[in-house]
This record gives sequence, C-alpha cells and structure tokens, in this order.
Amino acid sequence: MKTLPTLILCITAFTILSCDNDNDPTNNVCDSTYVSTLITTAFTTANGYDDVTTMDLETHEYTIQINANGEICTVGYQNPTTYTGGYTMEVTNTTTSVTYTGIHTFSQTTLDYQSITPVPVSSGDIITVKRTILPGYTVLNQTVGRILRKNPFTTVPYPITQGNVVFLSSNFHGAGGPVPNYAQPYIALGFKVI
Repeated sequence: MKTLPTLILCITAFTILSCDNDNDPTNNVCDSTYVSTLITTAFTTANGYDDVTTMDLETHEYTIQINANGEICTVGYQNPTTYTGGYTMEVTNTTTSVTYTGIHTFSQTTLDYQSITPVPVSSGDIITVKRTILPGYTVLNQTVGRILRKNPFTTVPYPITQGNVVFLSSNFHGAGGPVPNYAQPYIALGFKVI
C-alpha cells in the first residue's frame, strides 16, 4: 500500500520538473548572447558596417521581430568610457504591450549582461528595445553609445534577417533627433527558448 503513494509522488514530481514539452534540456536556460551574436553576425565589417562609439543622443533604440517562442531574460550593454552613470533600459513586446523597465549601470570595459523580469515572446512578436541615459549627465559626449554604422555613412537597409530575428528599424532621439535608421545600436538581449 505504501508503494502506490510513493509512485504517485514520484510521477507528480517528474511531471512538475519536466514541464518543457520538447525534451531538449539545452534550451531551458537564458542565452544572454542570443541577440548580441545575431547583431555581431549581421552587422559585420564584411557586410559594410563599422563598430563605433558615437551618436550623442539620449535614447538609442531598435525594433526587432523574434520568430521563436520564449522570453527575453537579460539585457546587455557597455557604458562608454565617458560615462559611469545609469540608464533606463526598456524592453517592450509591442504585440502584447508587456514592458520591462529598469535602471541599470553597466561595465565600461566589457559587454555586461544583467537579468530582467522576463518579457514573454510568441513567435512573430515585435520587440522594441530602448536605452535612455538618466537625467543629470553633465556633458553631451556622455550620451554616446556603441553602434554599428553602415559604411559609407548611409542608412541601415532594414529589414535585416539573421537567424530567428528580423531587425526592423532603429532610432536615436532626445536632446536632438529623431534620427531613424542611422545605425544599429549595440544593446544585447538574452533569450530563453521555450
């Protein structure tokens, strides 16, 4: 008689612990480099892009379509050498209106990935990512950020598809602008495929 409750308990525990329905244990983690890898691959020197730190406007943003089910789980950025303060980071699923907003301060020496409250994504959802410098910066060159700029200084020919992501547009504004599609901001997102 005691074996039946034990068996039921074991089956229940197994079911709860294995709720992923694709039986692939490798996709149950947050891949912090998910979007940065795609940015680096799509916007390479070989494809005519320069990796520079410039664009002295307060908000750097871009819009993508993610063609996978999952959740955005981290945001990655690198403060320029001219600024040690924080940013308001915003990740919005414009399809569902779910938004993460938080204040983050990042490393000045390396791309720094930080956890966020997950933003759910269904395949085909449109995501807007924004980095806005906090009020109180003292000189305009503190607003610059890492971007991938088309050479010879033409607008980015969006849309650009790389893997499961379609890069749709970018924009720079605040204390000037807007300047649409000038470059691809280097703001990384982590993604957990579900």
